[in-house]
Amino acid sequence: TSEYCSSIAISELSADVLRDLPTAQRFALDIGGSLSKIVYQSKRKWRKTFVVYDENTDSHLYSTQELEKEADCLHFIKFETRLLENCLDFIYDNLKGSDGRGLEILRNSPLRVTGGGAHKYRLAIEAKLGCVVEKEDEMTCLVRGCAFMLKHIPGELFSYEHDSSPPCCFADELSDGGEPFLLVNIGSGVSMLKVENETTFTRIGGTSLGGGTFWGLGSLLAGTSDFDELLEIASQGDHRNVDMLVGDIYGSESASSVHGLSADIIASSFGKASKADCKEFSKPDLLRSLLITVSNNIGQLAFLYASRHQLRRIVFAGFFIRGHLLTMRTLTYGVNFWSQGSVKAYFLRHEGYLGAIGAFVRGLEKDRRIGVLTGSWAENLCTSSSFDVGSWQGMAALELDKRKELTDFPLLRDRLDYVPDTWDLSQDLSAREYWLNCFEASIDRHQQRAVLSQPDSPSATERGEAFRLAYQNFFKEARANPVAFGQLTVRRILDVQEHCLRESGFPDPFWVLKREENEVALDGLQSRLSHLASLPSADLPAALIRGLLGGNVFDWGAGRVAELLAEHGKQFGLNEAMEQLQPRPWLVDDLDAWTSRLKAGVYTCAIVFVDNSGCDLLLGVLPFAIDLLDRGVKVILAANHGPALNDVTIFELRALIRRVGSFVPRVADALSSGRLLLAGTGSSSPCLDLRYVSVEVADACRQEQVDLVVIEGMGRAVHTNLYAKFSCDCLKLAVLKNAWLADRLGGNLFSVICSFEPAAAAAVG
Repeated sequence: TSEYCSSIAISELSADVLRDLPTAQRFALDIGGSLSKIVYQSKRKWRKTFVVYDENTDSHLYSTQELEKEADCLHFIKFETRLLENCLDFIYDNLKGSDGRGLEILRNSPLRVTGGGAHKYRLAIEAKLGCVVEKEDEMTCLVRGCAFMLKHIPGELFSYEHDSSPPCCFADELSDGGEPFLLVNIGSGVSMLKVENETTFTRIGGTSLGGGTFWGLGSLLAGTSDFDELLEIASQGDHRNVDMLVGDIYGSESASSVHGLSADIIASSFGKASKADCKEFSKPDLLRSLLITVSNNIGQLAFLYASRHQLRRIVFAGFFIRGHLLTMRTLTYGVNFWSQGSVKAYFLRHEGYLGAIGAFVRGLEKDRRIGVLTGSWAENLCTSSSFDVGSWQGMAALELDKRKELTDFPLLRDRLDYVPDTWDLSQDLSAREYWLNCFEASIDRHQQRAVLSQPDSPSATERGEAFRLAYQNFFKEARANPVAFGQLTVRRILDVQEHCLRESGFPDPFWVLKREENEVALDGLQSRLSHLASLPSADLPAALIRGLLGGNVFDWGAGRVAELLAEHGKQFGLNEAMEQLQPRPWLVDDLDAWTSRLKAGVYTCAIVFVDNSGCDLLLGVLPFAIDLLDRGVKVILAANHGPALNDVTIFELRALIRRVGSFVPRVADALSSGRLLLAGTGSSSPCLDLRYVSVEVADACRQEQVDLVVIEGMGRAVHTNLYAKFSCDCLKLAVLKNAWLADRLGGNLFSVICSFEPAAAAAVG
């Protein structure tokens, strides 16, 4: 990640922040009095692994090719407005250097600009870049930007919780776009907007006592006009030396008995200053009192407007906040105090970019280019700057990468109650320390695997080192600031790993290993099916579950399993894996309940979220799916779109099932008749966030009337979705291949999770 220092010129910014500027397609600016923000769209070239299936070859199941693919990216940059001319020079030079095509593209449509500087700098921008500037309404851009961030960035929204460490608690309560909320923009003054949806809002009030009030009076009191210096000085003060408290009037012991008020509540801001010369007070104490005065006033007014319009949620934004802890604490306290906890205060990780992305979206709409924003966007966790709570400089750069259109999984019992991650490492200190150490210890292993995956590339070793440094930097930041990239979870750590690999030019480090394991497993499939066919029908469901669990042991992301596989190689097969499993009764053992339900013949269609390649898929999941097909149940096998560890991708799955169909007629018939469907989830993660699945998966669940959800694997069924509730029956299967995790759940290494939850149980919760 590239850090931005306000003291350096734009031309001295790290090349990483502006590396895609020569391919920029479109710009938008938000020019404030002190800070300016740019968002631009570019075409980024990625290395991607393509699976090629040839039915006429006997050498391999399939071949893979690594090719470059172009994709849209959005880049956000923050800098001081005084450096605007430097920035314009930098943009001009880069666009001119790209054969002049960049300037030609820029000049084809108006440049959308919002903020107070849109008028002030219009002529300078037009003269420098040769384009037409069109000003966009600030409030409209703010709302559109807020809606965009909430929709596309998980962990964008957070509340300030003083008793938590760190004090940021992330939420997902506004991304549904349902219930209206109050958006409070604190700039020089304060505007309060009732937001119905991304296009409908009303300014319902405001106040002139805002950020400009603190800035102006603070400058008079402290003798400096640097806003961030004023905040820093205020953080060192004690407002109780300046403010008159309830306890100062009634005494600390009798205050609560007089009015039911705590003795430390402020009765009069600056009340003590009336009884003494202001020179007796320190600058830090005066500034802290001033900051609290302004923030308390805004918090109380926000509550009153929210109450009048029956709004339960308030989102604060604007340059006044800047991630400053004391400001967020005071605003939150004011809302909580006056509402008695009935109204919740929220803040945004990237609030500084709302105006810029809003102007960008408005430009696309006016130019009838809204197709650019179709699909979903994901935060690039490798190239974006970290979020440093307490410092506005923490989000100097942000990058969003375009991905497939994603939507909610339709079978979640309650989308708003759904929390994908089982543990919040931001708040769980022991879990955080363990998992950060665990994953950091695996860096060398993944670096070696990545380099070995590209034996013919002369740059592989150098890029492998780049991956190592980028991933190590993440762990350094996560230890210093657990909320550096939003809510810290195992899923987030694994996502960072995949992002760092992709940025370093390693789209699929496990492709060779996956193909080898798939070939070995295919050789044993016929024997496995024959063995299962020989079993009494009463024993078959348990044997299938045990085989699926045994297959799930084959997970190269688990350190102990990687050691076993490296030590025993091809000698470690499905039978050996099943021998590792915990004897029954399992840690979570709903096998009997599942068997009884299965034999009742109640299912129409099942969706199975698959995990690893090789034995897991072909000897575990596939026989399980074939049995469902034999029972008259349609089956959807859902696999990742993008690579992650040794997880099978949808492209590999299609090739494998076609090959299986060549010698297992039941599979070929089910595939051709539409009783067996294959779908990509839209994910590139070893975990599963059901807030973001492909439209393909969501539509298939509705059209095929899915009434059984099967989730397998430690990443998808334990690290995520362990407590997820569904509107239909759900079967979660996993082997605990990590000793610490097993102990946390009350088990041992290779303990088994076999959790079956009927829809009726899910309904009562």
